[in-house]
Amino acid sequence: MPNSTLGESSPSAERPVEQVVVTFFDLPCLAVRAANGSIYLAMRDLCDAIGVQLSAQLRRIRAHTQLQKGLRPFRVTTAGGFQDQEFMHLQVTATWLLMINSARTAPATRQRLDYLQEYLVQEVYAAFARLSGLPEHATRDIEDLDDLRNVDTHITALAEQQARLQERQEALEARQTGLETSQDKARDTWRELRTDLRELLARMQAIEAKQEGTITKAQRGYIYQLVLRWSEAEADRRQITSCRATKIFHLRNTLSA
Repeated sequence: MPNSTLGESSPSAERPVEQVVVTFFDLPCLAVRAANGSIYLAMRDLCDAIGVQLSAQLRRIRAHTQLQKGLRPFRVTTAGGFQDQEFMHLQVTATWLLMINSARTAPATRQRLDYLQEYLVQEVYAAFARLSGLPEHATRDIEDLDDLRNVDTHITALAEQQARLQERQEALEARQTGLETSQDKARDTWRELRTDLRELLARMQAIEAKQEGTITKAQRGYIYQLVLRWSEAEADRRQITSCRATKIFHLRNTLSA
């Protein structure tokens, strides 16, 4: 399960892009879609459906390394207006259900929860067997106990692979952050240059207004060359990219027209 689809619980509730009421163990359960497309289920509704206490389950989830990654608050629309609620990522919900003690659940849902947990246990083992190179169905299909020696090797390889993927993801995120910062600086510098050029144009027009007539073409050309040299010096000093410099050049042409 990729961590990039989960992330850690956010301290502030966000508005979902979509919400709908579905049925879970014959009771209504609010489902929402986050901005990144991930789907979450309301913890309050899940706990009500299987008959367990919400506060106790939230404590268990927040204390669990993996489960806490799927917990996230959302500000949802209810009959009483906007309300902040805790939601569980759909990918984590199955793991949480597997850890529920069915003996403490509501009698109306206990049997179905038992069946669901039995099925999940089988599926978890099948995934574990595929990882370890073992038969997926029954352990009696393992002909040689020495095959179990490979389990730790496969687990170690999985951990190393996940660590490499995590490092690659962090590097990509750092690069993306650097690009966004660079773009922000370029936009700020472009706005500053555009403001400076407009101020120069206003000053030139003010000088013309003070003259008995308009300035000559030679005078205008001289001023334009001064503006040209100034903007090139500013672009060089602020390390504007060639693309930004081209935009500045076009702006100068527009202002001088």
